Amino acid sequence: MTVRRWSVGAVVAAGVMLGVSGCGGSGDDPFVVSAPSSTAPPSTAAPSTAPPVRVHATRVDTGTVAFEVRAAGGTDAGAQTVTTPCDRVLLALDDVTIESNEVTCKAPGGPPGNGWHGLYRTAADVPPGAVTQTVQTPLGEAVLFTQEYYEATNSVRRWREPVAIVTLGNPRSRNHPTLVVRADKGGLDQSRLAGFVRANLLPLG
Repeated sequence: MTVRRWSVGAVVAAGVMLGVSGCGGSGDDPFVVSAPSSTAPPSTAAPSTAPPVRVHATRVDTGTVAFEVRAAGGTDAGAQTVTTPCDRVLLALDDVTIESNEVTCKAPGGPPGNGWHGLYRTAADVPPGAVTQTVQTPLGEAVLFTQEYYEATNSVRRWREPVAIVTLGNPRSRNHPTLVVRADKGGLDQSRLAGFVRANLLPLG
């Protein structure tokens, strides 16, 4: 199945405050975030005609994991289920990838790099020595850390890539006890990823 990607940038940049502060955004619709204002000086700024950014809720229910994620840009993102070599559920957004890895999955080894972002099954897989942050989300407790990720072709590029491992308070399957939320190539820093998981991961209603 092809994984469709769509942007969460608007909700992370402007809409994370929605869940953190309890504010409902514009009007009575909790999924509307006001469009950003112009940064031009008042004397030269053109009147804003941009519509509000609408934050959509996408439901994911694969039989092994069930949750809802809020992100801007569309409603047709689909979760991909991979069964070889082990059961994994993948949902690729623009700035964030969400995974659920079966507890029996085996990591191939080696540091994250060249398309390999590490394999995290439970919070026990946090790398030794990592500096961690713990936050509460609507789905359960999340442990966050930042890993180094590299890509090497003719030269080597490196990124600091934050990861959140959310231990589900009410997992659909005991073989999939967590969601892993990763900001690929550091598209979000750890603070913004923490805000995202606090505000935008929800249980299915």
